[in-house]
Amino acid sequence: MSNDTERDKQGVRWGVVCLISAIVLIGILLPKLMLMIDGYRSVVRSWSIDLQYLVHPTFRMLLVAVGWALVMRLNRGRDSATCSASMGLRVGWGAAFKGVLIGIACSLPMLALGLASDSFIPTRYEIMHGAISPGVTEEILFRAFFFGLLVQVARCPIWTTVIVTGVVFGLAHVDLTPDEGQTIIGQIGPWIAMIGLGGFMYAWLYWESRWNLWLVIALHAGMNLWWGMFDLMQTPLGSWGATGARIVSVGLVVLFVVGLRVFGTGPGATISHEYTTIDT
Repeated sequence: MSNDTERDKQGVRWGVVCLISAIVLIGILLPKLMLMIDGYRSVVRSWSIDLQYLVHPTFRMLLVAVGWALVMRLNRGRDSATCSASMGLRVGWGAAFKGVLIGIACSLPMLALGLASDSFIPTRYEIMHGAISPGVTEEILFRAFFFGLLVQVARCPIWTTVIVTGVVFGLAHVDLTPDEGQTIIGQIGPWIAMIGLGGFMYAWLYWESRWNLWLVIALHAGMNLWWGMFDLMQTPLGSWGATGARIVSVGLVVLFVVGLRVFGTGPGATISHEYTTIDT
């Protein structure tokens, strides 16, 4: 009890907040800014299509690794519970398998709707770069590193952090080099808002699943995969069906994680409970 009270009294670690935020902003903005340079853009476009789509996610993962090491070094000696924070990846084989299984299973309503459409595009791009790559790299950057470490190490309030990281996740999808006829501000509309809401949901599920990143990786990748492989708008149910399938998928995962508590009782909303399953 005394340790919990002491941790609460220490408050937010603003130095850690600044470090984590700087790493995330570099990861978001630097690739976008580099693509605005004609020479760099020409070089990248001369590469194979796979390399083009892998170079920036790879850069972000290297940046996360460096950022994680810096955060752990900054935190060394201050809080033994977070000195080896694994960002939701080292949860044990059983919990990881359960997370992947539930995440994929809950995305299946979107597959079911897709099978009712006339389109089926099982390209390597949709599988690797449209689903698996963002499902893994975006969850590691935005949920594990950004949201998770802000709460676990920097001691930021849960719901404030959910909202802030969700907004940043949505805005990160704004293109700084929009197509002709588009503007940067003009892109901020329903689609970006929906991505931001997805960021809220993934962060909340990550927390409620006792920091099991495999669940949100699988759910994100699965939903992206079915959305990319099928034109879910081209079904007898139209856009309502596409929206409904996503809502059903989200409802199912909430049922498993919050209703049935398949990952156990979720961590509390106070910082003193946020270390429950790190490194288990």
